[in-house]
Amino acid sequence: MKIQELVFPTAWDVNAIFKRFERENAAALVVEFPGAHYSTELPLFHYTRKLAFQFGFDVLSLEYGYQSARLKPEMNDQLIESIVTDLEQAFNRLDIQKYKQVIFLSKSLGTCIAGLLAERLGMEVKHIFLTPISHTIPFILENNCLVVTGSEDPVFTETERSQISGARLLVIDGANHGLELPDAMKSLEVMKGILEQVDRYYAELSGEAEDQE
Repeated sequence: MKIQELVFPTAWDVNAIFKRFERENAAALVVEFPGAHYSTELPLFHYTRKLAFQFGFDVLSLEYGYQSARLKPEMNDQLIESIVTDLEQAFNRLDIQKYKQVIFLSKSLGTCIAGLLAERLGMEVKHIFLTPISHTIPFILENNCLVVTGSEDPVFTETERSQISGARLLVIDGANHGLELPDAMKSLEVMKGILEQVDRYYAELSGEAEDQE
């Protein structure tokens, strides 16, 4: 496997560094969209990335400009627009068309960014939304996607969940916005359950990619 660091300019006057894990003739690409304070090096991404490798997928891990600049800006529509604009320019320089399947794996703030970017680029992608936010609801309703959230997530409550009742939804009982529980061992069990769901979804998408060959 070849690992590359790709550098792109951002609105924050610093370069964002994307990490690309690439092998020969991969049929699918998983793009990782971090949360506002949840990087792609943390467990939810680390283990789903390992699953992607097991299926022979390439992986592209993103970083937002404000993260590269080590800033903590206010989370608002202007910030989202700046991030999406940066990513749109970066993706226009990437060779994505060679893949038969593109999967956007996103968390929290990243779920909205992933939906907006796919729409802006006119790309047909599959989504895995981890702990989405309310802004993500339209993209959940428009896509055949996997959604994972916690019953105790203050960002995505029963009010939001009721709006996506037709989605492929996994609600972790007692889990917070980080998909964790107070008990460490039970949090590990939760992680295993999430990975099993993602594994099934990857298996389905892998079959679709093979059918296109």
